[in-house]
Amino acid sequence: MFRPQAVRTLVVGLAAALLLTGCGRTDSKQGQGSAGAPIDSSPATGDIAVWAMGTEGELLPKLAARFEKANPDARVKVTAVPWQDYGKKVETAIASGDTPDATLVGSADLATFATTGGLEQVPPKLVDDSAFYPGAVQSSAFEGARYGVPWYVETRCLFYRKDMARAAGMSPPKTWDDYRPFLKALQKEGAKWGLSLPTGAAQSWQSVLPFMWQAGARLMNENKSEFTFDTPEALTGLRFYQSFFASKTVSPNGPVSLGEIEPEFVAGSTAALISGPWEQGLLKSAGGASFVDDKVGIAPLPAGPASNASYVGSGQWAVFQNAENREGAWKFIRWMARPDSQTAWYELSGDLPAVQSAWNAGKIATDPALAVFRSQLKTAQPGPTAARWKQVTAVFDAEIEKVAKGVSSPEEALHRIQAKASTIGTGDQR
Repeated sequence: MFRPQAVRTLVVGLAAALLLTGCGRTDSKQGQGSAGAPIDSSPATGDIAVWAMGTEGELLPKLAARFEKANPDARVKVTAVPWQDYGKKVETAIASGDTPDATLVGSADLATFATTGGLEQVPPKLVDDSAFYPGAVQSSAFEGARYGVPWYVETRCLFYRKDMARAAGMSPPKTWDDYRPFLKALQKEGAKWGLSLPTGAAQSWQSVLPFMWQAGARLMNENKSEFTFDTPEALTGLRFYQSFFASKTVSPNGPVSLGEIEPEFVAGSTAALISGPWEQGLLKSAGGASFVDDKVGIAPLPAGPASNASYVGSGQWAVFQNAENREGAWKFIRWMARPDSQTAWYELSGDLPAVQSAWNAGKIATDPALAVFRSQLKTAQPGPTAARWKQVTAVFDAEIEKVAKGVSSPEEALHRIQAKASTIGTGDQR
């Protein structure tokens, strides 16, 4: 299970991503990073300078020590960087050419950094893409090239009060059609609100886009040159999101900060929420271990007309174009992509492995709650990998708030999102 400290790292990292939009970036492209030569299988040598953020930066030296034991002529020098500072720090380093060898990158930021030309493409055959969860691999690509190697992942599932569901004689919903009867039954058991959903706070898009994906929407065209929000599938998904407010099963004033909804869930005034594996730690803090064991159920998201897709976030490793020890950096990254290394990292940090086979050993293989997330990761998707996606998310979150508050219809919201997204553009330079 995720530790609360790891939760804060992840959430701060996601929030910090919004800062990149206003960092003084120009729209001119410096040229994509090139593809370097393949990396051989000999041991790594020399100093390898890496940046890692938050808790990951604090804990990484413990994992790096294992790499150094296997590669005695290499030394990994880790600099821990606060998540809130990392975007500007990476951009400044790329602009000046004074970079470390490698850096941890939030998946939502990879395209932004890649478009500067400051990241090298992943060398051919460095890792086996099929070993990772598909959504994590998808988020590592930009304009037809790979710039990152997935390290850890997260996704969201349905948390619900299983004691209230049991009293109501209800099982967790498996489809959209099951949602409303389930939530109404929980409300009859005393909950004021059946479910908590975000209603416009920063990063609301991460919880609302899945409804569109579940309806079959694709938010970019085939060649990734245009955003496509104005589709029947996207409208179906947004109408379904709106239906929770129309049926009064969800409050139009959703949570705006980490830790806000948990006391309501423990008290039973809100009976379900959609969150990631870190939620168990938050609920333990709010209600105690026995509350989590006795009263918290976890289920995959209910399926819409097309799928039960959820959002996937991930931490990716990237190597700078100006790396002094390019080979050492890629060898370190390849080593961290090994199943045994990812299992070791989970045991150190609580971060969920991006490599699927790493879930077959150790504590992670026997945790029934994590088994639900493992299933959900198979259909989880990242947001669009576009250099200007961050700018679009701000528009999306603002329009989502209007829908939740009943100020705007789904049709009007999608029309405005599409118009503004078309003006912003994807940043595609091909």
